[in-house]
Amino acid sequence: MRPRIPALLAPLFALLCWGTSAHASDYLTISTGALTGVYYPVGGALCRLLNEQSGPDGLRCSVRSTKGSLANLQDLQEGKSQLALVQSDVLHHAVHGTGPFADQGPNRALRSLYRLHHESVALLAGEQSRIGSLGDLPGKRVDLGSVNGGDRVTIMALVEAMGWQAKDFAPTAGLGADRLQGLCDGSLDAAFVVAGQPNQVISDLTGRCKARLLPIDDARITGLIEGSTYYERGRIPANLYPGQTMAIPTLGVRADLVTLDTLPVETVHRLRRVMDEHLKQFTRLHPSLITLTQETMTAPSPAPSHAAMQDDPREPEPLPDAPTLMPESLQPGSAPSEALPTQTVSGAEATEAIAAPEGETAPAQTPSDAAATGSAAILEGETAPAQAPSGAAATGSAATLEDEAAPAQAPSDAAATGSAATLEEETAHAQTPSGAAATGSAATLEEETAPAQPPSDAAATEPAATP
Repeated sequence: MRPRIPALLAPLFALLCWGTSAHASDYLTISTGALTGVYYPVGGALCRLLNEQSGPDGLRCSVRSTKGSLANLQDLQEGKSQLALVQSDVLHHAVHGTGPFADQGPNRALRSLYRLHHESVALLAGEQSRIGSLGDLPGKRVDLGSVNGGDRVTIMALVEAMGWQAKDFAPTAGLGADRLQGLCDGSLDAAFVVAGQPNQVISDLTGRCKARLLPIDDARITGLIEGSTYYERGRIPANLYPGQTMAIPTLGVRADLVTLDTLPVETVHRLRRVMDEHLKQFTRLHPSLITLTQETMTAPSPAPSHAAMQDDPREPEPLPDAPTLMPESLQPGSAPSEALPTQTVSGAEATEAIAAPEGETAPAQTPSDAAATGSAAILEGETAPAQAPSGAAATGSAATLEDEAAPAQAPSDAAATGSAATLEEETAHAQTPSGAAATGSAATLEEETAPAQPPSDAAATEPAATP
């Protein structure tokens, strides 16, 4: 006969169950990008900090690998994550219901937490392309980013500011999933890559394939920047990549950390306390974060600030009334398709020391927000499945693109043990201003602690066609 729980114990069980659900807001999942991109290790850096510094009863964080900005916003709406990294221009269109979100209308629930690293639009020309400037692109075979990807939003805004359309470029069909390799074999003349710097894909293309970085500097681009609140002047520092001896002016966006207005104020207060007290440590966890300050991180964002980020949380910040500069190609009908299965990775398992853009790795189509792996793959999207046990500290290879690996497994109870000295050494290595500099950062995340509660939908990711 099945034993019965005494009636007097029923209230105790109910109390225990209530206590468990009451702390659900203590567990945060952040939607980022590809395992080999910049969004992923940046999200991992945030989780590492929260897991180490929140205390035994504090916040617990896990990283979710996605196809980038558009998929991350979808994750927020579906409750798959509580935090998301999003390009500033994509965030603007989501808040105002323009561009790829025109059919959905304005999203009034989005709230900004922090403004993080800068992302640059890099224009790469093949060695034999005979392209010497931005104005030489019409008629050439040019990769414009992934369809329905966050990078496509930025690239098409640039293209249309120049007075061009997609049809002004020669067809690039048949390049396959690893299409940026066309810069190496001559089947592609030029490509735009939206990424944080330094970037592993750009390092590979300029080194192994002898591709050239070209400036994006034109009066029409200046007009695009000055006419918006979400684009800014960018600059790729000199000597960051092989053969690049001068600084490269370009167009830039920011990576914004966002949430919904339903995230509890106390949860945001906890996150804010950790960031305020350990900002210097956070900026050392990835090269793209080095220049961050309290002022830049709390600068006005395309989305209103969360109530807990304001001095007076009683009144919500008014929705910014920014101008909308929307390329015709991104008008209604280009809303992102449903995201392919993604992978939730425990802790801050941001792999590799690569500062690659938030995007897909080969073999997948060019994703947005980040370029993908070693074979100079692509922007923003899903990478190959990475098997990591719950709570594992994934290290990742800082080697070559060809040897790109999924996070290494570690025992489930492994705790982050790195000292500040080790962290500084790892960060210093990541900042080496050589062509291989892009490979030095994610190593800082190799000691990531495990999240207390990894999401249940941590299925292996599939290669994604588009973000």
